[in-house]
Amino acid sequence: MARPSKRPPARSATLRAALAEASWAEADVALALALAELAALERTRGVAQRAVGLALLSQALRRAARKRGLTRFGVVGEVTAYDPARHELTAAGQRPPASVRITAPGMARGARVMVKARALPARPPVRA
Repeated sequence: MARPSKRPPARSATLRAALAEASWAEADVALALALAELAALERTRGVAQRAVGLALLSQALRRAARKRGLTRFGVVGEVTAYDPARHELTAAGQRPPASVRITAPGMARGARVMVKARALPARPPVRA
């Protein structure tokens, strides 16, 4: 007697592929908008105009990253345990530190680290 297949119907796979394609299309539009903001920023002359343009570019890039499922991790100034899979040391040392201070956040998609957070070895607190 043959066992029933545990595979989802082909329709389900097609639907999943269509949804994934639509999601990527949305992300591509968000990225295109961010690039348009960058082009506008490059043409600005005044300091005030550049500040507004930079804010718009920042917003557009965050939207594009969100659409692609990217998230930030690590807060600048935060002290945390050193993890070589998540932290890039910006100062060379003899051995890996126990803890680091974040100098720039990292980016991840789900559990996959796309860009490591930049960090410096954390100095132990000074005791009085």
